[in-house]
Amino acid sequence: MIVVSSSNGWMELGLFWLENLLHPHFLCWEIIMELWCFLLRHAETDMVSISDVGMKSLNFLVTIIRNFRNPADQLMKEHYHKLLSETLGIVSNIKHLYKSDEMEEVILELQNLFISGPAASDPLLYQCKPYLALFMGGLGEMEMSESDDCAKSSAVWELYHMLFREQHWALVHLAIAAFGYFAARTSCNQLWRFVPQNAALSYDLLSGNEATEERFMSELKAFLEKERALLTITPSFEQLELLVKEGLVLKEMVQKISNKAMEREEIDADIQSNKRRKLPDAISKGVELLQSGMEVISDGISQWQQNQFEFSEHDDKFLTHIYQLKDVIARIIGLAGNC
Repeated sequence: MIVVSSSNGWMELGLFWLENLLHPHFLCWEIIMELWCFLLRHAETDMVSISDVGMKSLNFLVTIIRNFRNPADQLMKEHYHKLLSETLGIVSNIKHLYKSDEMEEVILELQNLFISGPAASDPLLYQCKPYLALFMGGLGEMEMSESDDCAKSSAVWELYHMLFREQHWALVHLAIAAFGYFAARTSCNQLWRFVPQNAALSYDLLSGNEATEERFMSELKAFLEKERALLTITPSFEQLELLVKEGLVLKEMVQKISNKAMEREEIDADIQSNKRRKLPDAISKGVELLQSGMEVISDGISQWQQNQFEFSEHDDKFLTHIYQLKDVIARIIGLAGNC
């Protein structure tokens, strides 16, 4: 990698990665993602061109954020949305990037995009929030000040506040998982700063009122204990047996749905077949006349060939056209039979 890092081949490889970052086939896309992650994970600090890839990735992320805010058209905006999601996912797997100086600019740009900027309410941006949650979990690797005057820390607090206010269960799960990962690694002591007073998990489940910080911390503790238990506890025979039963029920449900879908497709096919328009009687009669006429011609040709010992060039051409006509009529008869 060191040898090729300054060559044209290296530049072509980088261009190939960028061009295929949004490859439509899932397998090709997975390979591209793995290549990016492998390169960024194993980049050494003494390899100028390769270590520079990580910094370029952060600069690339900043460019994507800015272009998403000011796209040329809706199609480009959709492309930037996909690039933003995938790049956030890539960076979330490269822990050493969080310690770079360029990370502060990324965080401030994300704050402007998701919170204070005009694009904050964009539906496409909402679809990026699961990837933002992944990115936020890695911020525990970064040194942070707990001062109110620190723009970077304030931006991180606001981004976590935004995620914790989300009420969709999937985003609630991702946000709490990201924060649990962050809390286990950060040097920050004032974790309450990351949690808004109106976090979704702070509300009473029954009434939906009376948000308290204690309830949020209780939910966080319960979630972390559950996650830890899933990794350490060996399931009992009864638990495995229950899972097997639930799996069989799920399999049966899927099979029923699949069978109904197949039956529906067969019914639709029959309906479409019955809806086929039959040929008018005049056309059907004409096809029959063509068929009977061709039979008469064929009989005449047989008699002619028996009585004619020599054929002129004109006769050969005539027979050639007759045979071609016979093939055409046969195709017409076949098509008419399918109507």
